Amino acid sequence: EKKLLTALRDLGATDSEYTALQSAGTIPLETIRAALPPDGLLLEYYQARGEIFVCLLTRDHLDIRRLTPASRVQNLLRLLQFQLSKFRLGTDYTQTFAKSLREVTEAHLGELYAELIAPIRSQLDVQHLIIVPHDFLHYLPFHALRDGSRYLADDFTISYVPSASVFSLCQAKGANPKDQALVLGVPDPLTPYIAEEAQAVADTLPNSQLFMGTEANEENLRRHGAESRFVHIATHGLFRQDNPMFSAIRLGDSHLSLFDLYHLKLSAELVTLSGCGTGLNVVVGGDELLGLVRGLLYAGAEAVLVTLWDVNDKSTAEFMKVFYELLQTTPNKALALQGAMQRLRESYPHPYYWAPFVLIGKYFSSEGLATP
Repeated sequence: EKKLLTALRDLGATDSEYTALQSAGTIPLETIRAALPPDGLLLEYYQARGEIFVCLLTRDHLDIRRLTPASRVQNLLRLLQFQLSKFRLGTDYTQTFAKSLREVTEAHLGELYAELIAPIRSQLDVQHLIIVPHDFLHYLPFHALRDGSRYLADDFTISYVPSASVFSLCQAKGANPKDQALVLGVPDPLTPYIAEEAQAVADTLPNSQLFMGTEANEENLRRHGAESRFVHIATHGLFRQDNPMFSAIRLGDSHLSLFDLYHLKLSAELVTLSGCGTGLNVVVGGDELLGLVRGLLYAGAEAVLVTLWDVNDKSTAEFMKVFYELLQTTPNKALALQGAMQRLRESYPHPYYWAPFVLIGKYFSSEGLATP
């Protein structure tokens, strides 16, 4: 671990992209503005002296607003996480108390909306929101915040970035022009629908290669990932709370750590980690998940689709199938994500099922998918 930290310090001194991925403030404001879409607005949340502030940035406007005490939002987030954690009690419990579980969860999402969105809602006169969370806000599904009758994702397409500088860097990236896809699936007895998900994604994406079980290994990821426009990994993440740098993605024969990701070469338009969640039995910082995301962005991915909590593998399999089907008809990954969430809500109305998915990085590509 000491050798790794030394190597990363040396890398930070010579590699501008690595530096930007680890800290903000390396890209000039006008460069960031030029990267923003005409119909987009960047919302960067941050804390100072116990208060939460938000910076609203468009191509021609900058505004900074003080919102609310950070402790109030953190308490509301804990209450929301407690409700989501009840799904670990099993289907008998969640089906028995389905109505009350949804009502209480929506109430907490409404309270968070009142603190973080309502004070600036009149300024959100765009189609797309680019959200930059901070600290514990990395846990929060902003797209699921609710004004009483509508979720934020009903009114906007939404993507996330670790920082405004990283957003600018992602826009400058180019994806592999080859219409190829790589799908890796690592099922186990507790997640039997991962196999179904991986097969459905492979059937939907054009020119896909599917590897399951022990074949979903690091060798195939390195060999085929570098030539793939889309990389989908249906598996689980292992998170080191004591040292996020050693968090890892489970593969068929090994674990791919964040250190390994920094040595991975990708040029994918999208990398999806469909089974990675932070877990809600304890509050584990967003930096663990963010570490894997930053590693994939540094490896060359334009965008990453991940989950904020441990997901239901059956509903996730349905979600991913719809998401990739919609992605065939639009170059806007955020729009496909919005449509897939709305479709899944028809069968699974509780936010636990449809709200864990977050798109991080470049959300718009120059062209859609070819028909397989």
